[in-house]
Amino acid sequence: MLIRRPEFSPGNGFTLVEMLVALFVFGLISAAGVTLLRSTADSQILLRTKLGERATLSRLSNLIEADLAQAVGRPVRKEDGTVRPAFEAGDNSLFAFSRIGSAPDSGSIQPSLARITYRLDGAKLVRSANSHADGAREGAEAVLIDGVSQATIRLREPDGGWRDDWAAVDAERLPRAMELLLTTQDGRNYRMLYLVGAGPQRPEKVEGEEDGDA
Repeated sequence: MLIRRPEFSPGNGFTLVEMLVALFVFGLISAAGVTLLRSTADSQILLRTKLGERATLSRLSNLIEADLAQAVGRPVRKEDGTVRPAFEAGDNSLFAFSRIGSAPDSGSIQPSLARITYRLDGAKLVRSANSHADGAREGAEAVLIDGVSQATIRLREPDGGWRDDWAAVDAERLPRAMELLLTTQDGRNYRMLYLVGAGPQRPEKVEGEEDGDA
């Protein structure tokens, strides 16, 4: 008995060209999918980084605002007996001032007087607090933000003018407001405005300026 083999027909399978085209299209779809996933992942990482930076700046701004709101016109005496003004800028620090209510003494109903110092240590903005201002050495330090390339301040006079330094004749004199300009190592700039002290020391809102945050 003879067995007849089925005749080959091009419609029974794919040609080599069709297979190559299919593989090429599949490769394009796969590459597009990988690119989309990579872009999504990079966007999420960038978003988390931005949110983290924003949270750090917000905490920094809130801390400085709380410190300066409690600033008082009280000079302090150093260990060597020299008297330092209530508020000063420069002298190895970005700015330093006397602050009331920072660390109340457990045995007294009166809040203690602290000396707060902000300084730039390399690329780090550092805050130190002396719980007892007179005759006290440098207190515990805390790094508030890293990656800072430049930090400058401007101080507002009672008459509304601004100056870069604070060499007040009266050691009890406080500026009415302070402007802090931060430049990060990646080239971004942040401008923050704060009131100094309370009560009559608070300035009116300056036209064209924004309060507080960066």
